[in-house]
Amino acid sequence: MAESDYQLLDRYGAGDESAFEELVTRHQKTIYDLAYRMLENHADAADLAQRTFVQAFLHHRSFKRESSFRTWLYQIGMNLCRNAIRDRARRVHEDVNELQLADSRDVFTEVAGAELQDVLGHAIRTLPTRQREALVLRVYHNHAFAEIGMIMSCSEGTAKANYHHAVDNLRRVLVEGGG
Repeated sequence: MAESDYQLLDRYGAGDESAFEELVTRHQKTIYDLAYRMLENHADAADLAQRTFVQAFLHHRSFKRESSFRTWLYQIGMNLCRNAIRDRARRVHEDVNELQLADSRDVFTEVAGAELQDVLGHAIRTLPTRQREALVLRVYHNHAFAEIGMIMSCSEGTAKANYHHAVDNLRRVLVEGGG
């Protein structure tokens, strides 16, 4: 039976470095995915996921265990995402590494799929920050509203309201925009 996150933290606190490596291995994909959904850039998401675990490593003693370790990581990651989005707004750049060359396979299908993703991605980017956070945590990470409230540092009701406003706003933007 696999050890719980709390057991791994206890082992790490006792000096077992491999326990923290196990925590990273266990949670890195979900933290990366959160960062990618919020930042929409692979390099930025990888960097942010790494910084999330560095912060957890540096501050593991301050984790009060009032929530799951995973929820605590999401809180750290979400805060770092907010900072990154705010910093990004101050500068504009085009990441040429994200550009892809089209191949001769079914280009129409690929373009249509990419166009749909672009429309949805653009619509999600137009949402207010708190609505976007609630939507990403609920839809892409399947969190319960109580956990979303903990991650976003708000009540469960506020998390639900932000999610439902996000869905309503997306519906309105996509219908009015012809999507």
